Amino acid sequence: MNTAQWRWLATVVGTIGCAAALVFAQRLTARAGWRVDLSPEQRSVLSDHARQILAALDRPVQIIGFLRSDDPRNHEIEGLLARVQAASQEVSYRLVDVNRNPALAREYGIDAYGALVVESGGLRRDFTNPSEQTLMAAIIQVTRPARRRVYFTAGHGERHIDDRDRQLGYFGANVALINELYEVGELELDGQTPVPDDAAAVVVAAPVRDLPTGALRNLEAYLRRAGGVLVLLEPGKQPPSLIALLRRYGIAVSDEIVVDADHRMFAGDHLTMVVPGRSPNHPISAALTATPLMSTVRAVRTVPTDAVESGIDLLSTSPESWRTPDLAVLERGEGEFVAGRDTRGPVPVGASVLVRSQEGKPGRLLVYGDADFASNLLLDYLGNRDLLLNSINWLAGEETMLGSRPPTQAPGINQLFISASQGERVFWLGTVALPSSILVLGLGGVALRQRRG
Repeated sequence: MNTAQWRWLATVVGTIGCAAALVFAQRLTARAGWRVDLSPEQRSVLSDHARQILAALDRPVQIIGFLRSDDPRNHEIEGLLARVQAASQEVSYRLVDVNRNPALAREYGIDAYGALVVESGGLRRDFTNPSEQTLMAAIIQVTRPARRRVYFTAGHGERHIDDRDRQLGYFGANVALINELYEVGELELDGQTPVPDDAAAVVVAAPVRDLPTGALRNLEAYLRRAGGVLVLLEPGKQPPSLIALLRRYGIAVSDEIVVDADHRMFAGDHLTMVVPGRSPNHPISAALTATPLMSTVRAVRTVPTDAVESGIDLLSTSPESWRTPDLAVLERGEGEFVAGRDTRGPVPVGASVLVRSQEGKPGRLLVYGDADFASNLLLDYLGNRDLLLNSINWLAGEETMLGSRPPTQAPGINQLFISASQGERVFWLGTVALPSSILVLGLGGVALRQRRG
């Protein structure tokens, strides 16, 4: 065999070997469930939140998909089920063609194409138009059927869960918690009625009037029996008795407001800023993959006290930020750092403590120096939804529910976030540096041509 024939043979053998290696690699990654999704929507991989839920399953879950052969959604539904099955050995699924097995569809009471039935331990949920969020909700419902309730306090000017006002309403937070399978209600803190025993968490969202002594005593008693309380505050509005209660339990709330000229939204108001400092030592902040976006923020921090086991500042602003006692910035909408009066950052704006309780396990108290991040206006942006839901889940002792969820809005649509410093860099690069460099290169080319010619 001459040299040319050997080369042809080596080429054929190498091509066959390469093709076989690619086929083997594809089958291996498909069997193992390995995926890399480079799309902005990340629709071909499970979210951190879903993987957390599936990793914590301790009982078998069976899923039946009722499809029809020519439905364009089949590929997407089967891909979702395959990813879920690959993430947990407790999950199994099968697909049924409704047209070929109408008796099985009737047995399950399914009369729509694209429906899923999720079963575990005698419990069942079925739904149409499946998505990762609805499938995870169904899995939680059949594996963790215990009722979980979250109460929002009322009666002192707090934000309301049925308020659809874009700026101040909390209707979106209400819907988000319902989708997380919480029952949400309001609790009148009148000082007479104790916090119900079925409360998984209590939220005090930006009260503007002082709470009665009896109401604070009931909140304190709830914490002492291992309850979970989330307090959201706004600058310039500080019920003195509530601030004193937080201080007794290791969280100091400052009158100062936080300003960050570099991390505010480009071309936006000066008091709406991203909060980049996330402690890796707290499960809430460690689970966030996107930074929260807060508006009109006040400083809060942990302080030593005998009433708590431990405390941690879990969120803080950037080193370029500062805190100022000049509350007139709320009226002006902007501020400048004044040496001797203001204090440079990072500024803690979220604090968490474990309260000594009578139940053996500690009570949990969370305080954020902002209530706007959970409003209808800001909830769906950056890490705000995850911050709210992770906070409630941590307070309720549902650590396996922490994580980052799929975005509720497609990236790039109403979600272009550029900080002031980033916007300034883009301006100088795109408007000054790039045109100048092109001009210099052009002039250099002209000069070189004239020299040669």
